[in-house]
Amino acid sequence: MRNNIRIYLQGAKTALATRMAYRADFFMSMLIMLLVEMTVPMITILIYQNGATFPGWDMYEALLIQGVFLLGKGIAAPFFFGIVWNTIERVQNGTFDLLLIKPKPVLFMAIVTGFDAEDLGKLVGGITLFTIALSRLPAPSLGEWLQFLVLFLLTLTVHFGYGLILASLGIVWIGNYRLYEIFGSITTFGMYPAAIFSKPVQTVITLLLPVAILGSVPATALLGRPSAGTLGAVGVAILFLLFSLGFWRWMLKKYTSVGG
Repeated sequence: MRNNIRIYLQGAKTALATRMAYRADFFMSMLIMLLVEMTVPMITILIYQNGATFPGWDMYEALLIQGVFLLGKGIAAPFFFGIVWNTIERVQNGTFDLLLIKPKPVLFMAIVTGFDAEDLGKLVGGITLFTIALSRLPAPSLGEWLQFLVLFLLTLTVHFGYGLILASLGIVWIGNYRLYEIFGSITTFGMYPAAIFSKPVQTVITLLLPVAILGSVPATALLGRPSAGTLGAVGVAILFLLFSLGFWRWMLKKYTSVGG
């Protein structure tokens, strides 16, 4: 375990050093990432300032949901979601074979070599929004914090599952970066309170596709008003992880080298 952590940290250090070779470009990329991720919260603020609301939610409660979503995305994007572009790019140019001959599992090496330093801008945005929103709300109890931490761990697990599925598709769907757009479209629902959607949509994003757990479910636990179907969302998140791991192994068997 220590050896794996050491290898991962070395991979992250190398990736960061590579990006820091062009510091202006690196910090500009981080800033752009931050601004892009702040688009939805800014729209939410404009909606509330113009008198409209999400029924049953004040502005900072809605922003807390979006803060949790961005915090999860901000952790996933630089630290392990890079397996998506890393796999797609390596399969396309033929260097995915190099991961197959390493003395470590392919998945681990795809994560290590996929560290994305400029996505740290998303993490900064997530931490900032989460902190601001939480500071304007009543302080959660210890029990609510514990519930939140467990659910947020599952949030990261679901992000990992989505990353695995997209990377798996990249093995056979060569060079197609539209996968990011598909992921973005599906998970956008996680930035809003699940309760504002119709019952059928709530069921889909909570119990079929694990989307509500990316933001709404852990945030509502922190607010002391847990979402309906929270236990179901927990079960779906665990099943989703198992499915994504199986899907990765299945797609890996279908990999056909293009040389390079």
